[in-house]
Amino acid sequence: MPNMLKKFLKRTKQQITTPALAQEREISQAVMKQKLEKIPYWEDKIDYYKKFEYSEEEGIWINPKQPQISLDPNDKSVDDFRKTGQLGNEIQKVNYGCGGNFIDGWLNVDLYDMSNSTPSNYRSLNLLDKHPFADDTLRFGFSEDLLEHLNQADSILFLSEVYRTLASGGVLRLSFPGLEGVLNRHYTPPTVARIRHGELEAYAFWDHIHFYARGELEVVAKHLGFSKVEYSDYGVSQYLELSNLDTREGQIGLNTYVELTK
Repeated sequence: MPNMLKKFLKRTKQQITTPALAQEREISQAVMKQKLEKIPYWEDKIDYYKKFEYSEEEGIWINPKQPQISLDPNDKSVDDFRKTGQLGNEIQKVNYGCGGNFIDGWLNVDLYDMSNSTPSNYRSLNLLDKHPFADDTLRFGFSEDLLEHLNQADSILFLSEVYRTLASGGVLRLSFPGLEGVLNRHYTPPTVARIRHGELEAYAFWDHIHFYARGELEVVAKHLGFSKVEYSDYGVSQYLELSNLDTREGQIGLNTYVELTK
């Protein structure tokens, strides 16, 4: 290998100092990703990751070489999950990423701790960690305008948790800006100026990250184990429980409406 190429490929770790990370025994999936983001070099990322083993039962990463009592004080998701345990099996319908749309008769979940005025059927929940529902228990799930705020890896994790917790024959209804609708609304005609405007209108204004095309969603859903991928229209479903749940009529033509069956 030419010396110049060797010099180019060689990485001098003196230029960037890898931060000292606390050696916790237990961390959640979300905190694992945060820790890895702070490490500048991929070799060190992998070394840190290899110290842990994932516990499917507890839904957390465990470093078996660390003392049992060591917990990251900033990682409340681990402790919160243990305090609450599995939510009761009486829960049948979950509205994921509900925002201010609280649906009667459903458990409404979102990331944020809201005021005391929120209804009793709301729960603060990080959807990118293990969901506190038992396997094969939920009948229906609904999510409106959540998927586009997740990167591809996070959306796959979210969908895999919904799949795990749905009962056989359970259905997840998704409504989200699809790539086809985004291109039509924000990138047409594909002129130089329109593409610049489109990037701001479709992504930057709303903190949107990734838009699923139909084919891509089908690949992911089928890989995770969903048996059916069925597209529908605004407010329309073959299931009474999933009918008329959509709230954003102005996004007709932009959003994809789809139901995934386990």
